Formats: sequence, C-alpha cells, structure tokens
Amino acid sequence: MAPTKKTMLFVCLLVAAVAVVVPVAQGNAHKSISLITGKLFCTLNGNGTASSPPFPNASVQLRCGSGNGKLFETAKTNSTGQFSILEKNLPYTVAQVLSGCRVVVATPFKKCNSTLPAIGTVASKLTLNPTPVVGPKNVTIYKAVNFKRL
Repeated sequence: MAPTKKTMLFVCLLVAAVAVVVPVAQGNAHKSISLITGKLFCTLNGNGTASSPPFPNASVQLRCGSGNGKLFETAKTNSTGQFSILEKNLPYTVAQVLSGCRVVVATPFKKCNSTLPAIGTVASKLTLNPTPVVGPKNVTIYKAVNFKRL
C-alpha cells in the first residue's frame, strides 16, 4: 500500500522539525536520532485499512530488550491514530533496533470501542521507513507496522 499524501506530508513535517532540533542536539554528542512513526487503528489487533476507524489518544511506548523490555519513550496518537516518537538516546545500532525494539500499545482497546477486550496488549516490530526522506544524516526513521496481540 502506497503512502497517502497526508502521510507523506506528516513525515516531511516531522523530518523538518528534527532538522531544526538536530543542530542543538549535536552539542550533546548523540550518536544518532531515531524517529519512529506509525498509525494505530481501533481494531482487535491495531491494524486496519483506510476505512477502519483510527485509535485517537492511545498511549504508545518504545520498548527495547527481552521480556517487557526497557521503556525509552512514550507518545500519544493524534485524532487520526498517527504517532511519532523522537528518541535521541537509543544506544543501539540499526540492526539491534530492528531485531530488539518494538512499539507497544499501553491503552486498552476498549477505550476506543467498548466491544473490544479490556485486557490484552498489541505490539509492532520496527522496519526502516522505505520512503526516501531528505534531512539530517544522523536521523534514522523507523515505521511501526503489523501490530500483533501479545
């Protein structure tokens, strides 16, 4: 599925915002900055199609490591279910992020649809964003896709 114009605009605006932050952050000697984006739907597993309702105001967490993993950052989805996490202190290589980090949805899905379960967690592994983005070279953009129930 090709990204929509709105999604492309959203990612471009995020990269532009990062471009403004990077010169300030470089003084802190961060190796790289990770930008994680995704979209959460109000469905049993968090995945959906263009006609699926979004999951607004859901808390999502960036976690890395085995078990529950270490919590690095949290974010909220917007009214369209989209989220972005900007992490400046991720001490992992790209390969380690792809194999050991995930986005976990902390808000019960019952909050967006009373017929969905009140318990249960969904998580998504990360992929590299396939869309070429012009921006600072030390920003790696990941995308959370294919949420699964844990």
